[in-house]
Amino acid sequence: MSDIYVRPYDSGTKTPGKGVLPTILILAVLGGIGWWMSHRSEKKTDEPVVATVAQSVEALSATPQSSVVAKPSASAEKLFTRARSLMSSGKQSEASQLLGEVIATTTDASLKNNALRMQGRVNVELFLSEVPTADKKTYIIQPGDSLDRIARNNNTTVDLLRRINGIEGNLIFPGARLLVPAAPFVLEVDKSDRTMTVVIDGNRLKRYSVGLGRYGKTPLGTFKTVVHQTNPDWSPPSGGIVPFGDPLNVLGTRWISIVDESRPELKGFGIHGTTDRESIGGETSNGCIRMLNEDVEEVFLLIPRGTHVVISE
Repeated sequence: MSDIYVRPYDSGTKTPGKGVLPTILILAVLGGIGWWMSHRSEKKTDEPVVATVAQSVEALSATPQSSVVAKPSASAEKLFTRARSLMSSGKQSEASQLLGEVIATTTDASLKNNALRMQGRVNVELFLSEVPTADKKTYIIQPGDSLDRIARNNNTTVDLLRRINGIEGNLIFPGARLLVPAAPFVLEVDKSDRTMTVVIDGNRLKRYSVGLGRYGKTPLGTFKTVVHQTNPDWSPPSGGIVPFGDPLNVLGTRWISIVDESRPELKGFGIHGTTDRESIGGETSNGCIRMLNEDVEEVFLLIPRGTHVVISE
């Protein structure tokens, strides 16, 4: 399982040249005042020069310096440390809640990204387990039910039902309880920061870093997934077929096509894997949403056909 790559939270950065800029500005102001006094032979004022200098210094000292890096609040740091301790103790639900507070309150980008990475890993781990969570609900198996029927009626897949209920095969019994997703998944792609977030019932499950189309080729709008394919062959724009496993095949281990029925001219777009880790986080595809193989395999397991994909910037 792969997560978003960020600078480790403990590796702080130093701000060079601290205090130099205010000194230079003060000297420039004093020099300007001296020039003005030497050319005011026809004008006089009763206002002391010292007051003007004091006001200038006060104004400079009040000006925020862009070179100062904001530090995370002490409370956010403590919450993050506490969440890590809870994870080590196996208290994943409590850890996820604390990490959510860190994400919502911290002003430190590194701390926030690390909290997002950790929370996503915990959330997916919990969701794919037999542990009841707010993202899952209970279904009572009825006479005549099958896993396929239950999956279709609850907007999910047989593979996911097996995974979250610890089932092997297809044998189920009336009256038994199954965990099913509490609501449909939605994939939210943000072109501005090149991420895709899996959302369920309005709550973030996990955020992934993705690669997008060169020169803004990834289209905006609301789409739905259609073809979900494992180990796909690739049909390049130039024609022909590049089989799965060929080094020239750019689709990785999973292909999920997306369509907008109101815009049939938008063809060939989808979500797929890649082994090119350096392409993630950049604009490197021909318009598709590119993910690491381990990430797209995780999303592939979670979502059924017909899942909505919202692409914005």
